Amino acid sequence: MPTVRQYFYKSIKNFFLVIGAICAAVLVVVFIGWITPAKAFNEKMFYYLYFLKEIGIGVCILIVLFFGYRAFRIYKTQASFSGEVKKMSPTILIWLLLFGYGASLLEQSFDNTDCQKFNYNAKLNGGVKEFNGKKYTVNICGSGVNDSHFFGDKMDTVKLTITNEQGDIVSKRRYKILWEAEPGHQPITIGQGSITYQDDERQKDYSITMPPTMFDWVRARLPLFSG
Repeated sequence: MPTVRQYFYKSIKNFFLVIGAICAAVLVVVFIGWITPAKAFNEKMFYYLYFLKEIGIGVCILIVLFFGYRAFRIYKTQASFSGEVKKMSPTILIWLLLFGYGASLLEQSFDNTDCQKFNYNAKLNGGVKEFNGKKYTVNICGSGVNDSHFFGDKMDTVKLTITNEQGDIVSKRRYKILWEAEPGHQPITIGQGSITYQDDERQKDYSITMPPTMFDWVRARLPLFSG
């Protein structure tokens, strides 16, 4: 039966296989961008990125099914299923911690919003709002229009952050704004118990319950899940 160390070594091997596949995919994308005109490439990237979250959910489901199958195989072939799970637990915990830390660094690296240069509070109805007798600060910052050859889409990436009176972040969302769209981008709407914002990338309106729920608080602290 595999030991704790063997489980960890196997996980490292699988990790590098996944990294190799991701690097190969990135190289393919860069090659496509090099041989195609900027407009055509941007349209393709826009199409794929539109379904990025759905693709990610599908990949997660496949991963869960894979590990579920592996657990079933261990259950059938090993005398002590609980013992094997205990052996795998340190490896699972280590990778979860590494993934969380890496995702946080990745989010910070790609967070190019600038609240001084691209502050949209006045334009999009940000500022201090009151709900149920409590005041919340809605801060809306952008990154400017991205018109690069590889990943440009003429859209402005925006981060909407809501903080309470103590200065704690209680909700955070990221979305895209197309300023050139007709009839124009609408400012956020303040309802009796909600804040509604317009995502031009998905062409859909989204609402945040006010006061924000515990799920919003957790979501604001999970990298890659605030979009």
